[in-house]
Amino acid sequence: MLLKNLSIMPVFVKFWTWLFTLHILLSVGSCREFPHYLFQSLMKGYNKEEWPSYQEGPGKPTRVYIEIFIVSISSINAESMDYVVDFLLTQHWRDPRLQFSENVSKVLELHQLRQIKKLWLPDPYIINAKSAYFHEITLPNRFARVTTNGNVTYNARLTAKLSCQMQLRLYPMDTQECEIYLESYGYSTEILYFHWHWDDATAFDLAENLELPNFLIANRTKLECVDTYSMGLFSCLKVKLKLGRRVSYHLTQTYLPTFLIVSISWVTFWLSVEAVPARVSLGITTLLTMTTLISGAKQGLPAVSYIKALDVWMGTCTFFVFSTLLEYVIVSKVSRRKMPTFVASKNASGNNHVPRSRTLSSGTGKYDHSQYVATPNHRPLTATGKSPSQNHFRPHKLAIPPQNGSFEFDLESPHQETYTPGPNRTMLSAAQQAKRIDVIARVLFPSLFGAFNFVYWTYYLLQSWDQEVHT
Repeated sequence: MLLKNLSIMPVFVKFWTWLFTLHILLSVGSCREFPHYLFQSLMKGYNKEEWPSYQEGPGKPTRVYIEIFIVSISSINAESMDYVVDFLLTQHWRDPRLQFSENVSKVLELHQLRQIKKLWLPDPYIINAKSAYFHEITLPNRFARVTTNGNVTYNARLTAKLSCQMQLRLYPMDTQECEIYLESYGYSTEILYFHWHWDDATAFDLAENLELPNFLIANRTKLECVDTYSMGLFSCLKVKLKLGRRVSYHLTQTYLPTFLIVSISWVTFWLSVEAVPARVSLGITTLLTMTTLISGAKQGLPAVSYIKALDVWMGTCTFFVFSTLLEYVIVSKVSRRKMPTFVASKNASGNNHVPRSRTLSSGTGKYDHSQYVATPNHRPLTATGKSPSQNHFRPHKLAIPPQNGSFEFDLESPHQETYTPGPNRTMLSAAQQAKRIDVIARVLFPSLFGAFNFVYWTYYLLQSWDQEVHT
């Protein structure tokens, strides 16, 4: 009997060995299929048309906690008043129907889009989005995670072009406030309520290396709100980004070049009045250059009805450049004047009257006063042709025709009229007058432009600071 039992032992051992191996293989296979089978078991009797708190009755909305992580901000366009945001949207809520035992697993990961679509999902949409799309490379950038107590986390990456209503009165020293505006599309506050994530540090965050080329993110604010429509009340969330424009770009590309153009236009004040081609060419060239810079500075800006800070600067610079051309017109006109001009001497005093040539006549006689050289303090001739002072002029010939009683003086002065200024007079030639206008312009134009710069920068920088504080 003992020998018979011993002969059966190898067969028994082989059987149990084969059975144990088969059990291990089946266990490994079931482990590989665990997420699929667990998800299938959770989906039995699951209705995604019902929100998680549906069974709790009215007045018990499902509360969804949202996180936003900004990956990048680009294409801030003032002309179309929009900007592009690439961000991660994460939503947390609890669905009691998805609870499972801790002995089965700690967490259920869902990376297949067909599985995620079988779950009930919140319906936030971006109110101020002009366009938006989910990322699909290399796979749909969406996943869901379910814990044992039914807490669901749904994450998706998307890019949206958002509208941003900009006020450009202080451009380019302006500060803009742009929003990311989320709201439930179809669920009222009786069904769904949005909240920011309970951890304030992760509720809204930006990438560490995020840097905007022309803007600086000065501040960010989160808000929870409720919008009222005819269909009812709908929960919403807002993120307000305060974007301060960097002025350094416009200083190097707009303000500095125009400042130099205005300064170069003043070179014409140091050129001779006779240098007509040089002065005219310089004035016209600077004016055309200003026109080109204005056209370049306005590219990418909307056609608004109000005046921007940049318009004030460009308009004033153009006026100064145009004024240099106008100044040369005046100088050129003055330099061609034929009549001399007298100005008062600093160290002279006395009678300022200089007689002009004239011819006197009467019923009994006449004399030609244009045939002598006038001197100050002269007195009229007497009837005999002599003056009280014989040192002023000497008569050359006196003829008194007897028939009509007329008389005539023929003086030995030259026939061309000559002016001799008195001791209190200084006569400036036309060239000297033109040069004096240029000398005045050398001081006047830079002084006025410097005063304008002081007022301009003081006013607009204070306005920009005030806008940044109160927005």
